[in-house]
Amino acid sequence: MIRRLAAVGAGLVLCAAVLAGCTPAPSSLSPELSSELQRGVVAVAESASAGDAATALIRLDELQQRLDAAVTAGAVGTQRAASIQSAIDAVRSDLQPAPLPSVEPGPAPQPTVDPGVTDEGDDNSGPGNNNGNGDDDKGKGKGNGKGKDD
Repeated sequence: MIRRLAAVGAGLVLCAAVLAGCTPAPSSLSPELSSELQRGVVAVAESASAGDAATALIRLDELQQRLDAAVTAGAVGTQRAASIQSAIDAVRSDLQPAPLPSVEPGPAPQPTVDPGVTDEGDDNSGPGNNNGNGDDDKGKGKGNGKGKDD
């Protein structure tokens, strides 16, 4: 996060440097427009330094609109507009969240089967399964009636 703020700060300094030092000339900005754009840069910088990237991006969009209007009105020369646009683009890329790495789903996990364990369904030797009283004929014929072995 600190690196990101440093990068944003560097971009804002670059943008301010591009806007600063305006002398009235056909390819330059008027002092009024320069001040307006510099106020926009300061607003972006304040939001970014406060860690509020969302607001900084909104203010950067407003700055972009001011620049676009100035270009349309012919208030800024092509070369100067390109320099300012480059600085705005650099700040925007620093403010936008980094894309999340894409994770491609792997194959579905297969259930693991212990090769030493079989489940044939007729094993009565485990706990709770007839208490080990399988088919060994113990206990048969304890009642009165047929099949009694006396």
